[in-house]
Amino acid sequence: MKRERQTYIIVLRWLIASIAGLCLFTSTFPDRVEAAPPVISGSPPSGEVGKQYSYSFSATCNWTACTPPLSWSLSWLSGPPPGLSTSGGIISGYPTAAGSYPLSVTVSHATGSTFDSFIVVITIPPITFSTSSLPGGIAGQPYSGSVYATGGTGTITYTLTSGNLPSGLIFNNGQISGTPARGTAGNYTFTVTATSSGATTATQSFTLTVEKGTFEVTVIISSGLAEGQTQLYVNNVPKGSLRGGESAKLTGLDPDTAVNVAVESVVANPTRSDIRYKAESSSTTVTEGVSQVRFNYFPEYSIDLKSEPSGIASVPGSGWYREGVPINATAPEAVDKDADSQYRFSYWLVPGGDKVKSQVLSVAVTQPGKYTAVYEIYFKLTVASKYGHTQGEGWYKTGSVAKWSVDPPEVSMPEILGFFGGKFKALVTSGTETIDGPKTVTIKWEPDHVMPTITITLTIAVIAGVIYAIYALSKRSKRPEVAPYPPPLYSSPPPPPMYPPYPSFAPPPYPPPQPPAIPPPQTTVVMIGEGMKKYPQTTREQLMDKFGELLQKYEEELSSGREIPASPELSEVASSPEKKSLPSPEFITTVDSSSEKTPAGEECGSATKKLLRTVVTHWRNTNIKPITVIPGDKKSAALAGGRTVTWTRETYNEWELHVCKLPAGHKGTHKGTTEVVYSLLDTINEERNYGPKQPLKPPIPHYTDGMPEVDIAASQIISPDQLPA
Repeated sequence: MKRERQTYIIVLRWLIASIAGLCLFTSTFPDRVEAAPPVISGSPPSGEVGKQYSYSFSATCNWTACTPPLSWSLSWLSGPPPGLSTSGGIISGYPTAAGSYPLSVTVSHATGSTFDSFIVVITIPPITFSTSSLPGGIAGQPYSGSVYATGGTGTITYTLTSGNLPSGLIFNNGQISGTPARGTAGNYTFTVTATSSGATTATQSFTLTVEKGTFEVTVIISSGLAEGQTQLYVNNVPKGSLRGGESAKLTGLDPDTAVNVAVESVVANPTRSDIRYKAESSSTTVTEGVSQVRFNYFPEYSIDLKSEPSGIASVPGSGWYREGVPINATAPEAVDKDADSQYRFSYWLVPGGDKVKSQVLSVAVTQPGKYTAVYEIYFKLTVASKYGHTQGEGWYKTGSVAKWSVDPPEVSMPEILGFFGGKFKALVTSGTETIDGPKTVTIKWEPDHVMPTITITLTIAVIAGVIYAIYALSKRSKRPEVAPYPPPLYSSPPPPPMYPPYPSFAPPPYPPPQPPAIPPPQTTVVMIGEGMKKYPQTTREQLMDKFGELLQKYEEELSSGREIPASPELSEVASSPEKKSLPSPEFITTVDSSSEKTPAGEECGSATKKLLRTVVTHWRNTNIKPITVIPGDKKSAALAGGRTVTWTRETYNEWELHVCKLPAGHKGTHKGTTEVVYSLLDTINEERNYGPKQPLKPPIPHYTDGMPEVDIAASQIISPDQLPA
């Protein structure tokens, strides 16, 4: 009201001033109408805060436009409106404050000057919403919307005064943002109030629509699918094919329903049947929050595990292997063909031609192909001998050369013949065999009675000498005492004795004195070989009785071997107690019938042997079998899955053989060839148990440890009966 009163006062003053001026003009220039001063036409309009304001004053002279020039003077009575400025007769700018601003305007012209007053009114514009509607939203997807209003003064603020937004959205000073929650589809009405700093307000209602909507998923196939293509399924419905490295976008998926996305688990290579591609995972379930699914493929190779020769061994593990994954396969160490032949593992032949010596195949797969366990055939060499320890018996690879031997080359005969040095000698103590199949080497032994013959003959001679000495002493003690004759004087040396000298207990060589007549001695009959005596035993009889028992035992043992030709002298001594002496041992000989049959001029053909040492072969396993678990037996249960291994080694006699090549009947040293051979003494078998992971080691310690170990060729092994006598 105060403002309107001021406006009326200003207008009243302007009217009074106009009337006064008009009266003055009329009274002063009553006859000069044509020279009237300019008249200001129009008045400045009202303006709004914040909006551009522009107004230009104009004037008329004698009711027509004044002839230029015109001069304008504008003066604000209480200061100009903020934001407005004047230039000449023009007011312009952007007002920033509301109010009524009085203005004095003077215009000057050649015809005169005119003064006038005006009031410029600046008002606050009303607030109006420039946003008429909001965009719709989709549940589960981000949303953004804004509410705008203009007018008023200063900054406009916005508040939500009624209604609600869907869950997941927020209202912040006119900005609506967030993600509508699943299940919030529908229409939401709310009211927004806009307020300016000038206390001007305005309200408007809005409606926000949230739709159920859909979601999409991108499916990616890895480049591991190098060949071929896989079928894509959505809820078991085919949706097309994809190659390795390609992708596809699945749209329009229902957010309220779980969606199953799947591909083929195995894709065949279109050009090779031994390569395929396998998915690490062939299906997955996606929901609205999942934006991408990736299916990874990797190559698989067909691996075939075989044995060579084909079918001799079963090697498990054939099938499909992922690239880079190792093959873990074990080939059997040995496969029996029959009792005397078997196949033994040699090596693995892998694709590319490389060889793996280990029975356990553990190599990473890089390509498809065949892995072959190669076997070689082995044959059994049997060395049989009645005496000694044989060496060389066992399994040998075909084509190899096996050495065999027997040791010692000679063994003592049993009982009495062995006591007197009787021996069995191996004819051949060593040799070699080229293995091309199962073989048996039988070592033959020959009895050697040379030492028993010599020893018994010497024993008989000694016993006879002792008997004779006792007899002579007994006779001498019964002679009467006779003065000894003086020793005869010889002009020449005494003649040599008829026989070689005898032991010291024989009578002295000088002629005895003439004894008196002595009655004939008693004769004692001894049945050699029998225990019966016809007369009481004297010392001599007892000795002869014992010697007879030895002779009988000797004859019994000889009956099973080679007959030794008897010496004539020995026969006489044994049958006639009247013999007082035995022939010299140098006359006792053994005749070799073979040498007597060798014609003069031909090769001697005799052979000699010399025992060098006793040796052993290396340990080898000749049989492997699984350990049998006995129910309730803790010891066998602890070895479950293990093996029982039979270890074998042979002992041989090592001989040096010399064969004479000189003509029969030659004199001096034999000359010919010399070779080293072996004869089997014994075959040693030891059985040991091993756990599942325990390495196969030969028996340690063993009583044969420390004996020389040799490799004997089959050609060096001979049987005992092949050795010279």
